[in-house]
Amino acid sequence: MALTGDLDYDTCEDLLDRVRLALREHEKAEQLRLDCRELGTVDSMGLSTLLQIHRTAVQDGIGFHLDNIGPGLRRLLELTGTYEHLHAAHEPTAAADTHRR
Repeated sequence: MALTGDLDYDTCEDLLDRVRLALREHEKAEQLRLDCRELGTVDSMGLSTLLQIHRTAVQDGIGFHLDNIGPGLRRLLELTGTYEHLHAAHEPTAAADTHRR
């Protein structure tokens, strides 16, 4: 899923809706990849939304990846200590697969 524009207070709910819809439409998906190449500014609400999406994906046994992280997002993630948490490849686990069924 490609992210474009800013991810902030005004756009976060739309992103959550789009991700939820995509996961419902592809309920057997094993990976959620968010392409950040066209992502603009990310504020604290945007970061919170990325963390929420990550948490949901991992709980549902779906691998999570942020692709093409630009320098602005990378700096935000590093400053907040969330870079490794959100950027590291998260693959489904056996325990999560059991939860998902």
